[in-house]
Amino acid sequence: MTPAEFNPIDPALERAVSEIRDEAIDPAVIEAAAARVWTRLVQAAEPKPAEHIRGCADFQSLMPELRAGRLPAARATLLRDHLHECVACRKVYEGKVVALPVAQPARRASYTVRWAAAAAIVAATGLSIWIAVDQFGTHTGRAIVQTVNGTLYEVTASGIRPLTVGQDLPDGVELRTAKDSDAMLQLRDGSVVELRERSDVSTSQTASDLTIRLVRGSVIVQAAKRRTGHLYVATADCRVAVTGTVFSVSSGVKGSRVSVVQGEVHVSHDNQDRVLHPGEQAVTSASLEQIPVKDDISWSRNRDRLTQQLDALRSSLQQIHLPALRYSSRLLSRLPASTVFFASIPNLGQYMTQAETVFRQKMAESPELSQWWSNRGPHVGNVLDKLRAANEYFGDEIVIVAVDVASETKGPVFITEVKRDGFPEFLHKEAPEVAIQTRPGIVAFGADRAAVDAVAAGLDSSAFQGTPFYAQIAQSISQGAGFLLSADLSHMSHNPIDGARYFTAGEREIGGQMEGNATLGFAGPRTGIAAWLADPSPMGSLDFVSPEATVVAAFVVKSPVAIVNQILELQQRSAADAEKTVAEIQQDAGFDVRNDLAGSLGGEFSLSLDGQPFPVPSWKLAIEVYDPDRLQSTLQKAVDAINRSSVSGGVKAPLRTSQETVDGRTYYMIAGADANPLTEVHYTFADGYLIAAPSRALITKALATKLSGTSITHADQFVNLTPRDHYAHYSAVLYQNLGKTLAPLTGLLGAFIPQGHGMDSNAIEGLGNMKPSMIALYGEPDRITVAAHGSVLGSPAASLLRGNLMGAVTGAVPFAQFQGTHVRQPAFK
Repeated sequence: MTPAEFNPIDPALERAVSEIRDEAIDPAVIEAAAARVWTRLVQAAEPKPAEHIRGCADFQSLMPELRAGRLPAARATLLRDHLHECVACRKVYEGKVVALPVAQPARRASYTVRWAAAAAIVAATGLSIWIAVDQFGTHTGRAIVQTVNGTLYEVTASGIRPLTVGQDLPDGVELRTAKDSDAMLQLRDGSVVELRERSDVSTSQTASDLTIRLVRGSVIVQAAKRRTGHLYVATADCRVAVTGTVFSVSSGVKGSRVSVVQGEVHVSHDNQDRVLHPGEQAVTSASLEQIPVKDDISWSRNRDRLTQQLDALRSSLQQIHLPALRYSSRLLSRLPASTVFFASIPNLGQYMTQAETVFRQKMAESPELSQWWSNRGPHVGNVLDKLRAANEYFGDEIVIVAVDVASETKGPVFITEVKRDGFPEFLHKEAPEVAIQTRPGIVAFGADRAAVDAVAAGLDSSAFQGTPFYAQIAQSISQGAGFLLSADLSHMSHNPIDGARYFTAGEREIGGQMEGNATLGFAGPRTGIAAWLADPSPMGSLDFVSPEATVVAAFVVKSPVAIVNQILELQQRSAADAEKTVAEIQQDAGFDVRNDLAGSLGGEFSLSLDGQPFPVPSWKLAIEVYDPDRLQSTLQKAVDAINRSSVSGGVKAPLRTSQETVDGRTYYMIAGADANPLTEVHYTFADGYLIAAPSRALITKALATKLSGTSITHADQFVNLTPRDHYAHYSAVLYQNLGKTLAPLTGLLGAFIPQGHGMDSNAIEGLGNMKPSMIALYGEPDRITVAAHGSVLGSPAASLLRGNLMGAVTGAVPFAQFQGTHVRQPAFK
């Protein structure tokens, strides 16, 4: 048999095998085939999709679902974001082989290696503990379900499942309470969140901040104190930032509502920030009305404890709510003509105890009145004790008066309407030592029998209605009175201002806010320094001040020339003791202060801190100017005179001046000899004003503020502090919002200023906690009025009584806090 007959392979098959063996295959085809094989191997080894994502293994388990298009959108987004960040997972997803390390033969570790490993473990453990304490205080960082009343669900892409007490809470997962259910959750930082029924929340951690996202429903949060970071509660239209605070947040279709029980809360809404304090509330929609905080938290299981906190808050003097304003007084017209002191307290049973405290406090805040009151106060306290038990006999108003008898002030005497019989008998029984006189419909009583008799003798004479003192009081009451006191200064032992005759002050509640005012009345037109202040007038200089300004002082004077004249007259009187007369000084300067300088000005001024206070204070000055050319010429003459004097005195550092025109506007500069931004003044003239600042950039900012119409007069913080009265303009106004500027510095000051050096920790902390405030002055032909939110009966009123107008204005800023304590304290405790 031939060899061909013994060959088992068919020639055609052998030829095909040879062609396949010799064929050159494209490398791309080989790589694609290998990738498909690798993908099948990976898919075969892949676990089922993880329900909770805690690491790379859980992300890798979701990859097959992502390739098949079955992964929910939310998880698909999370996975894609992770693939962008994690190289290892991205290689697995792309089907690439990850090289594994070559196994090394086992060997016995040396003692050095063992000690190094032990040290690394201790260091890692310590670092973990430090991070936990730094972010979560002394808490373990475990978020758990604390209590459940009903059903609490965990909502995931795969469905919902109920959670039980003690179960861990994963981040990023939606939690929902069922109907008729509520729950308490403890977060990782130790904060406790109480959920109302049908409420949806989730939490997320970013660095040292923890955020609660409230989808819908209501929560009450007891925020833990944190060393770093904040706790945030975010709704669809606002964000709340807190630390160590108790508050509630509700989110619904209409909007969100935030109520504060304890601490301070910062609410951000529509690019605006608002600070809420205990008992205050904010809503994000005009269609959502505010409700009492007590009602807003009434659903809570801890409502009794929370309500007690609110009740304790309301006991504070600052939270006293007065009765409705009174616009008339039936008792005023019946007072005797000899009345020289008048005080009105609204009659309200639960307010009577607080009224005594308020009355004593306000009298003590006014030194001129407290001296007169000091010998009479103890007797008044005994009478008020009886009034608390007898208030059901009284009408809506209780009046306290003093009268002038033979040039001696007698009083105080209480006068009130009676609404039921039996009060004289009640008072004789409860306080036999108290004198009492009755007239039709009213009763007068007090500890001083002579004063009571003198008041009773002049009641219903109608003579008081024809006196200027009556007119002062009646005008104040007609504008709405809460707590009101007034005095005829001509009968006081010391009259601080020539021509000053009456002092009236009061506090009232408008729109839930306390407002105070104090008026100094004159027997005729204002004279002397009191006459400098102009009537309320428009203030165009405020148009150059931005909403970021932290201090603003603006005022209008009647006539700069008249002020200069008065100052020159005072200097002329003491010319005998001066080396040079005013005329000689003006001759040396080369200009007339009265005509060239004061005559160029319009009388309106504003000075503000409008930017950063360091390293160069961002001050800004705006002065109304009627003749810019004459004023600029006068300023140049003043600089030349100073330089001549410096050179003649041997000083080789004269002032520098320059001017430059940019875009058609001329900018001027006056500076010291050395290049120091602290000694530079830049200014220009615009729209009838001189605008000055330490840099041209600040001037440009001022001009842009004026052009855009976004000045501080349109800022919510400024507008909300504006006193509510019938005046459309101001004679003078001072506004401060120093808290936000000083707060970052208080910690640094507290760390570097030792005790016993004039400023203690309480004073430093007070600087950072300063609240925004505003005080306004209104000048009228025969009076000056001070008005502000809160009280004006302390330092501003005392300054006003002494004739110190600037003191009355600056009383709105607690400058005393900058001085700290004058009491020496030990360096160590």
